[in-house]
Amino acid sequence: MTKREIATAATREKLINTAENILQKNGYEKMSVADIAKTSGVAKGTFYNYFEKKEDIIFELNKRHMDDLSDQIDDLAKEPAENSIRLYLTNFLQIVVNSKVNMARQWVRFVASSSNQDKWQYDNKLLQKLFKGLITNQKLKPSIPIDDISLLLITEVYGIIFSWCISPTTIDPVTSMNKFCDIQLNSLLEPYFI
Repeated sequence: MTKREIATAATREKLINTAENILQKNGYEKMSVADIAKTSGVAKGTFYNYFEKKEDIIFELNKRHMDDLSDQIDDLAKEPAENSIRLYLTNFLQIVVNSKVNMARQWVRFVASSSNQDKWQYDNKLLQKLFKGLITNQKLKPSIPIDDISLLLITEVYGIIFSWCISPTTIDPVTSMNKFCDIQLNSLLEPYFI
């Protein structure tokens, strides 16, 4: 990398880290592009060299938090389907738990107030990638309705996150997902096992 490329990457990284700190401290609604730029020590126009709008940097934060899980999909797809999907879903929720409930509340606000569907679609596509890998590895039949089942599972994940945000002392997201998997996952997938 050239010095210019290194500086560009460093500025982008600084903007992302600053946005995460402001998000945790002030919340999504009170965070502005001007705040991110000022706190990062760059001109407001510089922000727009990297991101078109505030929502884009929030989406980038989401992807960053999910990178490790995304990288595990190929390996998870080699496991038995029920175990693989359970691990994926519980690991997803563990990432959310590790970010703490206040950050989860900000993510919920962002997803609920955002006019774009990027986060929802990203999360859904990652799960669909796992299903496709399970089919490729002959763990699930190709006839499985990937879109429908993925949508059901992501809806459950989001519901658990939302419930945790409302009542963090009574809801444990990972435990809740394991209970869901104990009760529902086998019956949902059983017709498609190979």
